[in-house]
Amino acid sequence: AYNSPDWMLALWAIWSVGAVPVLGNRWWSPREAAHSLELAAPRAVITDAPDLTDGCGAPVLDIAGFSTCLGSAEVTPPEVPGPRDEDDAAVILFTSGSSGMPKAVELSFRAIVANQHNVLARARQLPHQLPADAPQPVNLICTPLFHVGAFATQLTQTITGGRIVFNAGRFDAGRVLKIIEAEGVQRWGAVPTMAVRLLEHPDFESYDLSTLRSFPMGGAPVPPVLLEKLARRLPQLARRGLANMWGMTEGGGFLTLAAGADLERFADTVGRALPTVELAIDRPDDNGVGEVLVRSPTVMTGYLGIDRGAVDSDGWLHTGDLGHLH
Repeated sequence: AYNSPDWMLALWAIWSVGAVPVLGNRWWSPREAAHSLELAAPRAVITDAPDLTDGCGAPVLDIAGFSTCLGSAEVTPPEVPGPRDEDDAAVILFTSGSSGMPKAVELSFRAIVANQHNVLARARQLPHQLPADAPQPVNLICTPLFHVGAFATQLTQTITGGRIVFNAGRFDAGRVLKIIEAEGVQRWGAVPTMAVRLLEHPDFESYDLSTLRSFPMGGAPVPPVLLEKLARRLPQLARRGLANMWGMTEGGGFLTLAAGADLERFADTVGRALPTVELAIDRPDDNGVGEVLVRSPTVMTGYLGIDRGAVDSDGWLHTGDLGHLH
């Protein structure tokens, strides 16, 4: 489904009854949707695109019905299941399918919690570090919640008490400009193409974007020229407000972060490893470039329905990305 408050309610409702949420891509073709539904064999499907569920053999629920339950006296909260093991499946997300059909990545509770620990530690937002009288931060999420970046971000904001604002449907730069001004958005994480479209929008100068204080990017290479343009046209982001993050679904979310002095000194870097992340370069060439390996408690359990995944016997995730260490 597209991002919405109902999407968030559905996610937490699934967890509350002890089930495992499987996050399907709203932009799948019918063929990709059929493949993924067969692979996951869901007990129920919750969606705003019922046409993608033909032949799934499971009840199909309209996601828009979740918010109508809020405040209803007829709703009985379910009994929360007992503690589960850290290595139990917590969520299943799908890869982009760039090299074939989407693969289903299983993440454990350990992986999700460790990723949150990493992000909160680097952002100095662990519970004991949050001022009790601080105003509620406002966060805009435009990337799809069924992708690992936005999925992890909504968890972070839920943990820290942030207010989450969604844009409706697909990304639209003009709508985002209106949202930032109207809602006083302080943090907006995006992919670089979204930042480019925002800067190039003909009405960019017409909006007051002064509340924006944090703009982390990821999901694709961040050109140094883009960082320079953002710092020039949104001067409050210069020096401390911009960040470049690298991660992947199989890694459980974010794995490295470059911000502040690191980003100024090495404009093309994806930054330092997060606290529980180990990095290694496999078979480097004469310039030190090789496949990036990652070992961390955030790494996936494996691919659903595939016996052999990308994690070797020593716990290293073979990312398929090339890189080198400074």
